[in-house]
Amino acid sequence: MKRFFSLLLLLAGTLAAQAQAPIPQRAEQRAKDKANSRVDASIDRGLDSAFNKTGRAIGGIFKKKDKSAGSSNSGGSNPAAAAGGQQKSGDARTVSGGSDFVPGGKVLFEDHFDRDRMGDFPAQWNTNGSGKVVTVSGESGKWLDVVHDCIVVPDIKGPLPENCTIEFDLFLRSESGRSTPFIQFGLSQVKNILKEDMFYKDRFFINLHRYTEEDGKTLEYGLGNDIIGNKSSFPLTSYVNKVLHVAMAVNKSRIRLYLDDNKVIDLPRALTDGMRNTFFLNNNAIIPASETGMLVGNLRIASADTDARSQLVKQLMEEGKAVTSDILFDVNSDRIKPASYAIINQFGEALQQTPSLKIRIVGHTDSDGDDAANLSLSQRRAAAVKTYITENYPVAGARIQTDGKGEAQPVAANTNADGKARNRRVEFIKL
Repeated sequence: MKRFFSLLLLLAGTLAAQAQAPIPQRAEQRAKDKANSRVDASIDRGLDSAFNKTGRAIGGIFKKKDKSAGSSNSGGSNPAAAAGGQQKSGDARTVSGGSDFVPGGKVLFEDHFDRDRMGDFPAQWNTNGSGKVVTVSGESGKWLDVVHDCIVVPDIKGPLPENCTIEFDLFLRSESGRSTPFIQFGLSQVKNILKEDMFYKDRFFINLHRYTEEDGKTLEYGLGNDIIGNKSSFPLTSYVNKVLHVAMAVNKSRIRLYLDDNKVIDLPRALTDGMRNTFFLNNNAIIPASETGMLVGNLRIASADTDARSQLVKQLMEEGKAVTSDILFDVNSDRIKPASYAIINQFGEALQQTPSLKIRIVGHTDSDGDDAANLSLSQRRAAAVKTYITENYPVAGARIQTDGKGEAQPVAANTNADGKARNRRVEFIKL
């Protein structure tokens, strides 16, 4: 007990001595403390700047410390405990958002590299480096293989419209012992990548990097050369040596990013008019250089200046017929892609709100494949649209007829990708 009181007296004496120190001495100590804090902050800003410099990234040299609250190597944080240890009980709730992506209706650019020779750089693109058309074992179609430190852009005349959609596929290749690419894509003010340095111009970008590493995977987004945010929840590692479908919706200053129908980013005030000059893809420079190329395929850029969903229903009601090529299906299948649900929902709502309305749904295909198989496929696709409506809306099946014409009634030449896309359509006819 005596030892305890001795310690208390010693502590009290120390505090008293500090309190009695001359004011100038105490002020000097506070100034030193503030100076040290400023130095620490300056170092932090310097490190952040190095990481945010996306024009020339440095990989594998530094790792930023995880500053998230409650993070540790031994496990995650408990929000309830952080709030005071009281965890509220209640019924479990399910939150669902779904995908609201709707492809633009008027195609401005589409390329599947089916007209380019293997080993050549594609004719409808430009680059400041190199790339070649290749195939990937186990995957259909052709791909553009972009080398390290190389930007590629589709050759589109003029800027993109205020409202447009951009879709493409990435094959997240991984080869044993070889480093993966630093994938970057986005919108830029630069009009000619051969004459202007993109990294010093106004732009919006997405970074996908280290997708083979569960602890290192990166999904970032930024403006200019600065990273403004990141997402850690999307499972990039599950797409290794698989196809990742990317979709972007541009609505004036707003940008939305979807990865495999999952909305990942929605920024309402991110874009400027100048950024719509160029859409780019970049196998970004990194140290050490990536030994594996960036694989890009199936690019589609379309105008969305008119709301295709409401316009279609309006056309049906006023003209008795509406046609769309934006109801998409899996290849050679009647399985509807989730991105198409928003369009079909408009017809379901119209049928629900107008009990007297009856329609016929007619499917069409392009000319690829056997005539009889295409006829059957078109019929099954029309039936699939009907099934979706009747399963999601209180609409009697008797109010919807279905039919399929296969490839028999083309509206465009089947000699190129654009014509084929237009022929793969669904008609809604008012009865």
